Amino acid sequence: MTRMISRIEKLKPVKNAGRVDAFLITSPSSIKYFSGYFFYFEYGASPFHLLPAILMVAPDQDSGLILADNEMGQSSSVDPAIRLIPYESYTFEAPPNPAAACITKLCEFIDRNRLGSARIGIEQRTLPFVISKSLQELYPSLEWVDVSPGIDQCKLVKDADEIAFIRQASALADIGQQAVLKYARAGMRELELFALAQRDIETAGGYRVPLMSDLSSGMGTNSGGGMPTNKIIESGDLILSDFQPCLQGYWGDSCNTMAVGSPTAEQKKTFVRVREALEIGIGAIKPGVQARTVDRLMRDHIGNYPHHSGHSVGTAYHESPRITPYNNMELKPGMLVALEPAIYKEEYGIRLEHLMLVTPGGCEVLTKFQHRFEQ
Repeated sequence: MTRMISRIEKLKPVKNAGRVDAFLITSPSSIKYFSGYFFYFEYGASPFHLLPAILMVAPDQDSGLILADNEMGQSSSVDPAIRLIPYESYTFEAPPNPAAACITKLCEFIDRNRLGSARIGIEQRTLPFVISKSLQELYPSLEWVDVSPGIDQCKLVKDADEIAFIRQASALADIGQQAVLKYARAGMRELELFALAQRDIETAGGYRVPLMSDLSSGMGTNSGGGMPTNKIIESGDLILSDFQPCLQGYWGDSCNTMAVGSPTAEQKKTFVRVREALEIGIGAIKPGVQARTVDRLMRDHIGNYPHHSGHSVGTAYHESPRITPYNNMELKPGMLVALEPAIYKEEYGIRLEHLMLVTPGGCEVLTKFQHRFEQ
């Protein structure tokens, strides 16, 4: 039994809890998790097929990945036990209708597995309207059941392969932070600095690396950061850089805040307080500790901030468990936790982040970059 099939096995408790007969999985992160298929997200939606890949799973019966024929070249990572079901996405001989072609393949799967009157588990937040509407018209007895929380539960504890990819993605995030410290200068634009960091990340990765990021300077740091712009970095600015590189569909995460030129005494003190809060949070991570406890310990040290204290990563760059005041989930070995405490003031903001693996005895910090405030 392959590792991917063992992940599909994780759907059986979700099937029983939701009393569903099959699953229609549509979020890219869940498709990657259960099938191995990863769509290079930076390309955006293709004008030729418009719909994402769809994974249909009928436990103990059949599993099929329905995808556009021009995506077959990216399907080498799909587990061989999952059937590839391509549909025609483009033709120059007639007006293309990829949605109809995709739905036809879905109907063939439903008919083949006698699911026309079944209860189908879906991810409600990502199910395309055209699919739900069409299938409900074609199969009036079909019943949808949102199983998103159960699917999230499947992903909580990472296996050895996932941890290995996330380690490598974390190393790429470290390289991005080192690049910002190395190249940041007054007079350059935020986009120039981001391009240099991205170049170093991709040189180390050896291929085009999908990269989510905040990189902002000056007043742009006081609201938590944002995408880099043509703003010119000035002497005395702080730079907030948050890098989330993706390796084979798995994400790393790291954040640092640094000063260009000489920071003020108050800024130095604020940096130290945020770093202390992060160290307190890291020290609290161990099996059995509730997520909200970690959140409270960091906020008790530096005060409140307008976002969560942390989250997990995996096939999505934000996953459960979320480190929030309301989350009483207990941490378990194999979970990933990224902590990101912050202080935001009127003139500037400082946020720091590390990514940790929960171990039987505590945690291991996967991001090795040592946070630095001055070059």
